[in-house]
Amino acid sequence: MLLDASQIFETPWPVFTVAIIVLAVIVLIRQTWPDKRRWWQLVIPLALGIGAFGLDYFFDTDYEKIESVINSGIHAVIDQDLNRIDRIISPDYSDSRHRSKAALMSYCRDLLAQPFVNRIKKQQELVTISAPTAVAELSVRLHLNQQNVYTATANIMYVKLKFDLTKTLSGNWFISRTELIAVNYQPMGWQDV
Repeated sequence: MLLDASQIFETPWPVFTVAIIVLAVIVLIRQTWPDKRRWWQLVIPLALGIGAFGLDYFFDTDYEKIESVINSGIHAVIDQDLNRIDRIISPDYSDSRHRSKAALMSYCRDLLAQPFVNRIKKQQELVTISAPTAVAELSVRLHLNQQNVYTATANIMYVKLKFDLTKTLSGNWFISRTELIAVNYQPMGWQDV
């Protein structure tokens, strides 16, 4: 399929492109048959163009919501904001090391007690959605803070994580599981940390 219906909500450009094509057709018709010109004919592509940006602004797709959760987590780690991390973690969180949300938050509290990173740069991201669940694999480059204990070995770390996300009835997405896959391109799990 050339155009997935969900793309209409993810970006305004497919509908905006249709609006430009409709404008070109209307201009050709108006030039070919001048006696058929009406003022409202030009409103059609204008309405399509405005509608395209309106759809993008007012509707968030599942992908955009998941992207927002991931970005919120990244900024929360940089800002050492435990409350923001708490808001994106599912109440029934569990992974191979942290058996509950409380255990994960305790780990985050210890990790972020001192400045941890200055910047996090996404390297690669793959999101697979099959509502009401999704899986996101994320590779990031961490620019470690100078006060971080890991800075003794390197200023930059490459980390790959796998997130399982769950969609609630209200349409919000929460992280329900996080697994560490690799650090500095070496396979690694939570048990190695």
